[in-house]
Amino acid sequence: MRKSLFPADDSLPTWLHTLACFVVVSLFGAPLIWWGSEAILFRHLEPVTGPEIGQYFFGSAALEGRAAVWAGCSLILFGAAFFALGARYTRAGRESAALRLLPWVLIAASVLLALPISRHG
Repeated sequence: MRKSLFPADDSLPTWLHTLACFVVVSLFGAPLIWWGSEAILFRHLEPVTGPEIGQYFFGSAALEGRAAVWAGCSLILFGAAFFALGARYTRAGRESAALRLLPWVLIAASVLLALPISRHG
């Protein structure tokens, strides 16, 4: 097994290292999955701001119906990409080729779902 980027990580117990990886990514992934689930359940999605203030993922208007459901699926995939990234950096996932590729596949799928919505939604 390769050494960690941070030597202090190697001194942590495996369960604590894994927990830390998932706590960090959950701060980013959990809200996306929450908003996506609400959009699918209620078929309504309020504007979700991006990394810059005033920049929106799917436009500045609320989405309704099918567009909200597709946007919700896109948000869930994007949130899942963060958790896949966390799994990639656990000790068990360090050597996994599938976990190395999975976050990128999930981000690409999220973007492919979001493109038609932002153009036509």
